[in-house]
Amino acid sequence: MRTEKEIKTEILALKALKPVGKFANKTANSINLAIEELEFGVDDTAIEFLEMSDSERDIVNTTRLWKEGGKDRPSKGWGKLVK
Repeated sequence: MRTEKEIKTEILALKALKPVGKFANKTANSINLAIEELEFGVDDTAIEFLEMSDSERDIVNTTRLWKEGGKDRPSKGWGKLVK
């Protein structure tokens, strides 16, 4: 499980990302979902979660795994989608 300091640092890293390109809106939405999971947690039994796209649910689940001790940081791996 990540410490509160690690989570706050990751939230700041996510907020620093600047989506670019034709998928900027989708990328920004995905980053916001990761931030929401880190700050509050996303209820995976809520209808809103079930109505998310597969990629949106993947972002939430990947972020949750990192929060629980996984190695893949949510702020990494965005490639050319962000500056």
